[in-house]
Amino acid sequence: MDIFTYIIIFMMGTVFGSFFTLAVYRLPLHKDITHERSFCPNCNHRLEFLDLIPIFSYIFLKGKCRYCGQKIRIRYLILEILSGLVFLMAYASFGIHYPNYELSTLVAFVFFVFMYITIVIVAGIDKEYRTIHKGTIIFGTIMQVLYILYLYIMEGTSIYRYSIYLVLLLIMQIANILYFKKTGKNAYILEILVFSFYIIFVTSAELFLPISIFTAVLIAFNTLIQKVKFNLRDRPDILKENESKATSIGYFLGIATVIVVLLENVLKYCIK
Repeated sequence: MDIFTYIIIFMMGTVFGSFFTLAVYRLPLHKDITHERSFCPNCNHRLEFLDLIPIFSYIFLKGKCRYCGQKIRIRYLILEILSGLVFLMAYASFGIHYPNYELSTLVAFVFFVFMYITIVIVAGIDKEYRTIHKGTIIFGTIMQVLYILYLYIMEGTSIYRYSIYLVLLLIMQIANILYFKKTGKNAYILEILVFSFYIIFVTSAELFLPISIFTAVLIAFNTLIQKVKFNLRDRPDILKENESKATSIGYFLGIATVIVVLLENVLKYCIK
């Protein structure tokens, strides 16, 4: 039964991985992400069910649109697979064994999923547009507040620490919104602070230190890879242009958060 459950959890993760690409594309354009059917961004043809099966559709269609033949970026396939693995690792690390499970661990897993959805969408939008999507942060904050209320009511957990983090997060979010209304543009440093406080809110201040260190390592590693790649291609002009672009810190911060939180959960599970 566990093997069957793990397959279901993995497939759920791949479905969310497919959804992330849609959300990252549509949210900045203020398009609907729940009711409007998916379509090919090249030919605008509405995609049918067989075109939307995570992983399998990409493989069977050989990475191309069925209707116009446009190549589909392989990163969509990679994101679906990685998302499935994240769901699988998280489910296993929470120690959930269907049908014998504790309600608290199942609830913790569900709200981990909400956190994961928030972080991945924020990181994806930041990678494409170098901006932190306010609406997604608000969604993630509301979900975390609901989880904190559950912990307080059902398990008697102290919410003093969470309250402080929430107040700081709200202050930064309000400051970010006011700056945008006043200037008509985003202050990226404020946006990163909002994202950082959200991460502290859903994890902890103690965990944010290794997350910050890992973020710096990822940024440095990415910079090195870019230099090596363009040097090997003997394209210093592209390298110079790439270096002039500001780094999407939120993208790397999101990746670091997911990895560190997963590792923490796995270590806790192994220690039990």
